[in-house]
Amino acid sequence: MLATAPDALEADFQRFYGLNTDLIWTGELPANRAAALAANLPRQSIIWQKLNPRLAWDDQTYLLADIRDSLAFLAWTKTKEASRKGARWRGQLQRPGTVRREATGGEAVAMDDEQLAAYLAAPRTTIREA
Repeated sequence: MLATAPDALEADFQRFYGLNTDLIWTGELPANRAAALAANLPRQSIIWQKLNPRLAWDDQTYLLADIRDSLAFLAWTKTKEASRKGARWRGQLQRPGTVRREATGGEAVAMDDEQLAAYLAAPRTTIREA
């Protein structure tokens, strides 16, 4: 966390705990305690959003988006467009951290170049039959 987004971690420590991360370097805040506090930051903290873009929305926002999509879909089903053969509803709100795939109709998780390189560089294992 500290290597990825030190500014976000510092802001979260100040916001949620009222602590300055400089205390780690002076020894007033032990590193193991700082690590425990960092690992248990709430979901709405900035650092989690930096590490995983899908966490930019909280649970309530995802639920509201689902409700909105359901109502929009129901309204769309009553239109002439929906009665056409092969018609597809494309009105879903795009969620954070996803890329819409029009050809397949599904969604894929967005990955930046560094994440992709790390994923591809990870060690691979073979599947052995029992």
